[in-house]
Amino acid sequence: MGLISSLMANILVFFHDTLGVGWGMAIIFLTLFVKVILFPLSLSQIRSMEGLKKIQPEMKKIQEKYKNDPEEQQRKIMELYQKNKVNPFGGCLPLLLQLPVLLALFNVLRTPGNYNLDFTNAYFLTMELTKKSSYWLLAVVSGLTSYLQQKMTTVSATDPSQSTLMYVMPAVIGFMTFNLEAGIGLYWVASTVFGIIQQWVITKFFIRQEQPEIK
Repeated sequence: MGLISSLMANILVFFHDTLGVGWGMAIIFLTLFVKVILFPLSLSQIRSMEGLKKIQPEMKKIQEKYKNDPEEQQRKIMELYQKNKVNPFGGCLPLLLQLPVLLALFNVLRTPGNYNLDFTNAYFLTMELTKKSSYWLLAVVSGLTSYLQQKMTTVSATDPSQSTLMYVMPAVIGFMTFNLEAGIGLYWVASTVFGIIQQWVITKFFIRQEQPEIK
């Protein structure tokens, strides 16, 4: 984690010193940089989610037909995944890969002196980036953007568990944003906004052109 934190610090310094932007904008540029690096995985993630959406009717038929035979139900669902080249876990990897970045940035913002960073005037829109934000507006924006992204990525709106998560997760994220360093909140909001834009672009220009048929 120390190595990743040092890398994040060096990238922030590059954007701050070379491009001459403030630390807040440096965090936003860092977010965009991470999104670009993870784009191939995000493309795979969104393809998997769209594939899951398309096979939902067939999955419901299998679940209803084999509701008294869980083993056969699971086998038929796995066959459906394989036939349609859908990975039900494909949406997890990009999020998991972002966790080290979040933790590394957390370390950098909490102890900037350890990475030779001077965050004395690290402000963005009046928010002090190294302090626990307690900025309700940032928390609200974080929750709302997370809700919008969750709504775009939800596979089945009729699934009670997914419907509940669509409201619970944004509320949790908003609460965490309120209680964490403002720089972390800024990173998360920027990441979510870029993620929404990225998903729209991928869905419009990649997924819809492929139009796979359910087999």
